[in-house]
Amino acid sequence: MKKNKTKLLFIGPFPPPYSGPELSSKQLLESDLRNHFNIIFLNTNVRKDNSKKGKVDFRALFSVITFNLKLFKRLLFKRPDIAYHLVTPTEIGWLGRDIWFILQCKLFGIKKVIHFRGSHLDINYRTFTPFTKKLIKYTCNFVDAAIVQSYCLKNQFKGLVSDDKIFVIPNTVDNLFKSLDRTNLSIKPQVLFFGHLTKAKGFTDVLKVIPIVASKFPEVKFVFCGNIRRGEPGVRYNQLTGEKIVYEDPFDVESQILNSKFKKNYQNSGIVSGEDKLNLIKQSWLFLLPSYSEGFSRSILESMAAGLPIITTPVGANKDVIKDGYNGMLVNPGDLKSIEESIISLLENQDLRKTLSVNGKITFDNEFEESKVVNKYINLFNLLMNENNS
Repeated sequence: MKKNKTKLLFIGPFPPPYSGPELSSKQLLESDLRNHFNIIFLNTNVRKDNSKKGKVDFRALFSVITFNLKLFKRLLFKRPDIAYHLVTPTEIGWLGRDIWFILQCKLFGIKKVIHFRGSHLDINYRTFTPFTKKLIKYTCNFVDAAIVQSYCLKNQFKGLVSDDKIFVIPNTVDNLFKSLDRTNLSIKPQVLFFGHLTKAKGFTDVLKVIPIVASKFPEVKFVFCGNIRRGEPGVRYNQLTGEKIVYEDPFDVESQILNSKFKKNYQNSGIVSGEDKLNLIKQSWLFLLPSYSEGFSRSILESMAAGLPIITTPVGANKDVIKDGYNGMLVNPGDLKSIEESIISLLENQDLRKTLSVNGKITFDNEFEESKVVNKYINLFNLLMNENNS
């Protein structure tokens, strides 16, 4: 008699919008997981626009109520064996959704897997009210497994989940990025940026170095892909130093470029996906993401898989993934001089770009290829089920 598949309740956001968490959920749901588990999906995404994510309003309150009702119905009628849930870095997210997920699953005797994709839960947690901290700590006693994306991020659950229940599963991206032909680069130097166009992502810092780089390379084009937005919900601190990020209005800094002679060196492409995104990766000379805080950037992995040289910061998983001078270049958040010098160095040195490109592709194939990462999820879920049966 054929054994029934384990029922997996997968709780997470689904695109649109096309940000890291949404794209990662979509990739996992369409991966080999489907062949191993009977997947029950609960979409947590109520915002179709990145600029509106994190906004606290009536719609957000309504979504909390409907989420908990939908969760209860799935637990009651579908009876999953395991429930997997992406938790948030915010106090309101834990109070409105994450705590109730754990407690409801506990009520139904279901294995609970929580996954934090960022790198600032531990910092944010210190600012929570004493009551919230106690409630989260108590609730996390019922967690069966907690996933982080890199070994340096295991401290995200320090004091909340015991070390033996914390598992490291890295991010991954679609293998189609590996097959991109990057032999026909743009004739003019092109620097690519994917992500929210905010201070926290380093957007305003890059804008400030454009005049210096463009003075040396007059034809350089900085191409920014993402939503320009004020604020970055849940990201308020420099993860490297722990200092609070000094806020800058991205629209104000952008206007300085638009009203200068360097306007021709700047391009805001908005949200880019599909063939347009692939073409930008194929044509660009380097990828730049000088973030103040990261979990495990999909854009870094997409660039690495495609052999696009990378300049980024040693925050989040970046410090475990990028080896300075081997498969990328590292600069400190907010260090404009280093950002400027690294861009110029890569634009000038074709051999260095080739070295970073080749080693980046090797790193991706060895550590982050999709099937290898998906197998880690499969092994974890099977481990939890074996514990149930032992």
